[in-house]
Amino acid sequence: MIYIFCMAGIIAGGYFALCYFSIKRALRDADLELQEILKDLTQNQILHLSVPDKDLEQFIHSINHALEEMKKERQSCQKREKVFQQQMENISHDLRTPLTVILGYLKYIRSRENQPENLDETLETIQRKARAMEKLVSQFYDISRLASQDYELSIQRLDVCRLLRETLTDNYQALAQKDLKIETHLPDHPVFVNGDTQALERIFSNLLQNAGRYALTFFRAELLEYPGKTCIRFTNDSSKLAPQDIPHLFERFYMQDAARSRSSTGLGLTIAKSLAEAMGGALTAELAESFPAALSAKSAESGSLILRFTLTLME
Repeated sequence: MIYIFCMAGIIAGGYFALCYFSIKRALRDADLELQEILKDLTQNQILHLSVPDKDLEQFIHSINHALEEMKKERQSCQKREKVFQQQMENISHDLRTPLTVILGYLKYIRSRENQPENLDETLETIQRKARAMEKLVSQFYDISRLASQDYELSIQRLDVCRLLRETLTDNYQALAQKDLKIETHLPDHPVFVNGDTQALERIFSNLLQNAGRYALTFFRAELLEYPGKTCIRFTNDSSKLAPQDIPHLFERFYMQDAARSRSSTGLGLTIAKSLAEAMGGALTAELAESFPAALSAKSAESGSLILRFTLTLME
C-alpha cells in the first residue's frame, strides 16, 4: 500500500512539474512574441498560447484586447497628427495671405521716390489686411481659450429677444446688400434666458456673417419659446453647400471649398458652437424643408439646399 502511495505521489509530482515547466515555457514564448509585436503595432498580430490552460488563455485574451486598443489609439493619433498638420498649414496660409499683401504694398510705397497718387487707397488696403490679420489672431486665441476652458463667461438672466433684434439691426445692411428676402419672426415681449451678453452677440454675429456669405435668395430669423428653453433659428438657402458638408460645418478650419470662401477662417462656426456649449446650450446645423413663399426661381433652378442653424438656450 505504501508503495502504491509513493508511486502515485511520484506520478502526481511529475505531472505537476511537467505542467509547471510547460506553463513557464509557454509564458517565456509569449513574452518573446509580445516583444516582437510591440516593435511594430501596425501589424495585425496577436499572442498565442502553446499550452492549453483556461486561466492563461483568459490572460492572453486580455493582453490581445489591450494590443488591439493600443493599435486603434495609435491609428487615431496618426489621424489626429495629419489633421493637426493640415490645420497648421491652413493657419499659415490664412496669416500669410494678408501679410503678403501688406508687405507688397509697403515695398511699393518705399520704392517710389515720390509718394504715389493713390496713397490713401493703398494705405486703406494695408489697413484692411492688417485688420484681417488681427481678426485671425483673435479667433485663434479664442479657440485656444475655449479648448482649454479658460474662456470666462458672465452668466446672467438677460432678454435674448432684445439682444437678437439689436444684432439683426446691426447686420441688416450687410444682408440687404446681397438682395436677400429677409424675414424675422420675433415676439414683442421680452424672452429671458441664462447666458453671457458678449458670447451671445458673438454667436449671432458669426451666424449672420455666415448667412451673408452663403445665402442665395433668402434669410429667416425666428425665436421659438418652449418650456424651460428657447430656440433661435437662422435659415437660408445656399447653392454653395452639399449634404456631406453639413456634419463638418463646426469643425475647425473646415476647408471644403463649398463651405468656405477665401475670406473665411473656418473658425466662426466653431467658436459659436463652443460658446453655446459653454453657456449650457447647444448649436446645431441641419438641412431643412424649403419655404415656398421665400424661395425664388433662382433658388429652385440652382438646386440650392435649405440650411438651418438652431441655437438652444436654457431659461
